[in-house]
Amino acid sequence: MLGNRLILDVKKQQIEANLASLFAQVKQAIGGAMNCLLGASALDCQALINADAGVNEKRRLIEQDCLVAIASQQPVAHDLRDLVADMRVAGELERMGDYARDIARDSLSLMGLAKDDRGLADIQDMARLCTDMLDQVAQSHRNGDATLARRVAARNTELHASRKALVDSTLTRMRENPDLVDSGTHILWITHSLERYGDRVTNIAEQVVFRVEGETAELG
Repeated sequence: MLGNRLILDVKKQQIEANLASLFAQVKQAIGGAMNCLLGASALDCQALINADAGVNEKRRLIEQDCLVAIASQQPVAHDLRDLVADMRVAGELERMGDYARDIARDSLSLMGLAKDDRGLADIQDMARLCTDMLDQVAQSHRNGDATLARRVAARNTELHASRKALVDSTLTRMRENPDLVDSGTHILWITHSLERYGDRVTNIAEQVVFRVEGETAELG
């Protein structure tokens, strides 16, 4: 029994290390996506798009390790919660990587189009909020801090408000200047991706609460 406990603890440490790496990859991806939006080369944007396969593979590895641990080590209740939550968190992070990839694709489409610098500045503000939320939810996951997880989820209201203001201002500029219609459409898609990014952070916060308190919370 002691041997099984040791094996399970080692496996869980490996899973947590891979999750920490996945958090870092997703943070790097959203930063890279913003660089694409602000003028990175097409080659750099394509490299970021291609790198999403690595995020997908890391998620698959974490999920596989969790399933093996559940099937082979007979985890007790709190261990089972940890492993189930880790699988779910990995899935949320993978989707966040997809949003960064989508922003890079939209940035490629924006190249050569007339753009409104005010909209780009507002998007950067949204991205900074997303990154800050990601950092905080990663900390809450690492430390098992359900209180911090709830605070992070509450910030999603701020992100939704920022998105609404940006959509309203973008639509106004598109109506005032038809040359901005094409770029404005991509800006709207980018704001949608950032909003969904924040929603996924909230989902991760819910998994932190589930791990710590054994409660399925609706924080969004």
